[in-house]
Parts: sequence; structure tokens; C-alpha cells
Amino acid sequence: MPSFFQTFLLAIMLVLSMPAVSQETEKYYESGALQFEYSYHNDKLQGFTKEYYESGELKAEYEYRTNKLIAKKEFRRDGNLEYELKYEDGQKIEKEKKYYPTGELFREHTLINGKIEGLQIDYYQNGQKKAQRQYVNGQRDGSAKGYHMNGKVQGDWLFQNANPVSATLFYSTGEKWLVHTHFDKKGRLNGTSKEYDKNGTLMALRYYEENEMLKRRRIGSWSRWWWELWY
Repeated sequence: MPSFFQTFLLAIMLVLSMPAVSQETEKYYESGALQFEYSYHNDKLQGFTKEYYESGELKAEYEYRTNKLIAKKEFRRDGNLEYELKYEDGQKIEKEKKYYPTGELFREHTLINGKIEGLQIDYYQNGQKKAQRQYVNGQRDGSAKGYHMNGKVQGDWLFQNANPVSATLFYSTGEKWLVHTHFDKKGRLNGTSKEYDKNGTLMALRYYEENEMLKRRRIGSWSRWWWELWY
């Protein structure tokens, strides 16, 4: 007959050998529609938790590891991904998409620790690219381009530390139109810009002060070479 001590040891071994309990629980709207599906392991959130719109479409998906949120996705009612969050190597990485009121994609970008990083893209409602900008640590830095509805480049900008240092604007047919190279430390136009016709010929000089054009001077053919050289 086993002793009390043997029985006690056997009970401990049985408890230790039992698999950890995993369970899923649910939460409902007042209407009775499913709102949340939770996944637990040892009484802690583990794996995927799903959230639904009251009409039944998937609204969000959360990923937990030992009660800690490590990733999240949010969806529109039409199923399009609207927002994505993940924690990676100690950084908070968010991918955000914004839409027109009529449902078309308007903008997408990535945030790292709350600041825009990398490429930000805007779209026209027809899906054509409208603009793209490079960001570093939440500030515009590097190339930025805008596009006409026909897909041709509308403007080509260069930024440093959030301020423009140069910009070239184009006709909707693709030819160079305006060249701005005189920006002050606040990013405002201050100085002379060049204006071209569609044949690429210097047509006029524009004089700016704090972004306001004060004067436009047409260039004659006899002096064009001189203005091109010195401006």
C-alpha cells in the first residue's frame, strides 16, 4: 500500500505532466453579434485576437505573446488593410493607409517610433500616383515628386532637413517649365527663378521675395546666353 509521501509525489508528477490549458473566449455586441475572439494560454493572451464589425466583417487582428501586444492590423469594412503595427527589435513600426471618403486609397506611409520614415505616396482617386516624398526621422529629406493626372512628372524637388533646396516644375506635356534654386533657410523662395517655353528655351526670369513673385522679366534672344550663364 503506497505511503502518504508516495501518493503526494505521484500527485505532483501528475500535475506537472498535465498540458498547459489553452482556451478561447468570445465577447458579443448587445445585438448578439460577435465582437471579439480571444485566444489565451495559461490565462494570458497568446496568439491572435480578432475583432469584428457588428455587421460581421473583420475589423482588426491583434497578435499577443504572453499578454504583450506584438502586432496589430486594422481593416476597413471592404476588407482593405488600413493600419498595421508591429514591434521589431525594440522599435514601434506602423504602416498607415488613408482613403478618400469614397473608398479609394489616398496615402500610404510607414512610421518608426511615431515618425514618418522612408517613402510616402499619395494617389489620385483613379489610382494614379499623385506624389511621392522621402522622409528621414519625420522630416522631408531627399527627393520629392509630384505627378500630373496623365502620369508625367509635375514637379521634382530636393529637400534637406525638411527645407527645399531646389525644384523643377514641368508642363503637363512633360517639358521643363520653371527652375527654382534660390531658397532661404526657412524654405521660402528668395531670388531669381528661370522660366522656359516648351521648346526648352529660356523665356523669362521671375524674381521672388519670401515666396511672393515681385516681377517677371521676359528675355530677348540677344541676351539669353548671358542670363543662362549667370543665372
